[in-house]
Amino acid sequence: MKKLILLLLLFVALVAKAEDSDKGIRFFKGSFAEALVEANKQNKPLFVDFYAVWCVPCKHMAKEVFTQEEVGAYFNAHFISLQVDAEKPGNVEIAKQYKVEAYPTVAFIAPDGKALAVNVGAMNREELLEAAKIVAGESISFEQLYDGYKKNPADLDLQQQLLLKAPNFLAAQEGMDADKWATRIQKLYKTYIAAKKGEKLINKNDYLIIYTLEGDEDKAHKQEMVDFICQHLPAWKAAVGDPAAYYVVMANDAWAEDLAKDGDLKYKDCVEKIKGAYKDAYAVVGLEAISPYDRAQLYYDALYNLYKNKDVKGYVKAMQTLLSKLGANARPTDYGKAAQDLYMAAGKKLTPENHRQAIQWVEKALQGDDAVMERVNYLVMIGDSYRELKDYTKAREYYNQGFAESLRMEGMEMPQAMVQGAIKQKLATLELLEK
Repeated sequence: MKKLILLLLLFVALVAKAEDSDKGIRFFKGSFAEALVEANKQNKPLFVDFYAVWCVPCKHMAKEVFTQEEVGAYFNAHFISLQVDAEKPGNVEIAKQYKVEAYPTVAFIAPDGKALAVNVGAMNREELLEAAKIVAGESISFEQLYDGYKKNPADLDLQQQLLLKAPNFLAAQEGMDADKWATRIQKLYKTYIAAKKGEKLINKNDYLIIYTLEGDEDKAHKQEMVDFICQHLPAWKAAVGDPAAYYVVMANDAWAEDLAKDGDLKYKDCVEKIKGAYKDAYAVVGLEAISPYDRAQLYYDALYNLYKNKDVKGYVKAMQTLLSKLGANARPTDYGKAAQDLYMAAGKKLTPENHRQAIQWVEKALQGDDAVMERVNYLVMIGDSYRELKDYTKAREYYNQGFAESLRMEGMEMPQAMVQGAIKQKLATLELLEK
């Protein structure tokens, strides 16, 4: 009886799993050539997921995107779908034919083998469906929208559609095309903002446009946008919630930090806005033991004196006070930045005591940060401090840990190679120091 129950449970589980898999994309079982034959037979384009077995974003798309019911329903009706391990010997030439150089890459291919569209990088459900609908003729491509805009440059709805699509379109451009389109889109963006400036601009779609396309190159324009959001903050929060306030906070904090590091006393103007013009925006920060204004004043004063006057002692004391006041509100990045600025501003002038303090801060950062690039950076920073303390055994230990962490940088071949090369150089330097 127990065996029978177990078998029934197993059967139910398998049926449920099969039903779940049927909800997503049904991938063709066969070769690329056989899939093209099937595409010709059914008169449908081919959808190809070019992946690599080591690629984490590929696995995420396979598990979280391709399995969604809405995605499956659309792709199963409109395409013959195929998954291709692009690094498998028999598939390498096929991948080259469609210029697959990074993963994941998804391609839409006509039954005669001609590429209709090739998209590089991970995509979520909306992005994948949009790409598929453009190929199927059910949605308008970016270029088609732009042609429509040139014929009717006063159509704000058309401009909004273009600007919402712009980030993904720009990400797929290369070389001179990327520069050309970036210039066009920035010009269109500023024209659009100027035309809608006022209550018409306060909505979710336009906030997304501002957030993704308002760069740091034109400081005056960004300052104008930040002030506009702050002046109409209740309406913006009703439209998009707290992100509107955080937009103001992040921009003002970034300006204060850059000015302080440059030794420019105008950073104090940014600090004063925290209890003045931007007070309502900073209310979202919600610190308990220290107000946003007091935090900023303590931090940016210390940062200015560190970079301008090389006041290491004052900076360390200020950071100790700040981190103590923040307590449980202190984030891993707070500890990491405290140490990183110490290294960057003072470098070789740091005393053994300074290095030991930096190690303590970075160890705290490591306890709460799982982002691979940050962890590699932190581990190398600790290794550098131990090297300066002439504890070469510890330095080697942390460099090796950093190298091991870098192995997690899947799908980032170039940055990974650069990081690993730098760590190998540091390990080679240690060997020379030990002789």
